[in-house]
Amino acid sequence: MGKLWHRASDNYEIETELYSGPLDLLLDLIQKAELDITKLALAKVTDQFLAYVTLHKDVDPDFSSEFLVIASKLVQIKSEAMLPRPPIRMEDEEDVGETLARQLIVYREIKKASQWLSERFDQGQRCYLHLAQSYPVNVQLDLSNIEIADLIKALEQIAIQEQSIQDGATISIPRLTLRKKVQEIIQILRQDSQIRFSNLLGEQASRLDSIVLFLAILELVKQEMISTEQEGLFSDITLQANDKLYHVIENEVQIEEL
Repeated sequence: MGKLWHRASDNYEIETELYSGPLDLLLDLIQKAELDITKLALAKVTDQFLAYVTLHKDVDPDFSSEFLVIASKLVQIKSEAMLPRPPIRMEDEEDVGETLARQLIVYREIKKASQWLSERFDQGQRCYLHLAQSYPVNVQLDLSNIEIADLIKALEQIAIQEQSIQDGATISIPRLTLRKKVQEIIQILRQDSQIRFSNLLGEQASRLDSIVLFLAILELVKQEMISTEQEGLFSDITLQANDKLYHVIENEVQIEEL
């Protein structure tokens, strides 16, 4: 990158890079000189700033006008700094140096935030994972429009997919006894008024066992013999016996067989 000029006595040099605006240039000059952002620091970098504006004055009129506004303020600041005593200002009169220093401090913080966001963008950290809170869930199953025949048909389709198809082999679907599973649940809940779905299922249960158990639970819920509860999303389901379960005769429960 080419250098515009160098003056050893003041120990500074101006680079010919383009800045996004006059505040960007000012901030860079002050940081390279390792100065705090004060009115005095602005006076010290006035010459460098004017040299940069002179070099780029023909690039773009709009670009030049922005820099010239700041340049005029810097000239005023430097002129006041060279006076033996500070100028007397009216009570409501603006101190150009203090105002510009405050603007530059704000600009510096904005630039830092912009650089931080740019780095995160480049690192692919544009997204933040928002984890959904866990809320207690009381599941109420509405089976008013569901027929047991529909569930049986779905069960049969799953059972067919479970079979390993061999050349010349005959696919047979095991006959499942939904009634027996319903009676089993009734007997368990009469001894203990509530039980978890996972305890009913057991650790060695197949997918087919799970489906039959689920169908049996749906049937008991539909007939209002049990209620179900779930503490959280994807948590275990608890089965609770209703009064009707204790008065029903097991063999008289109306169930469509598989």
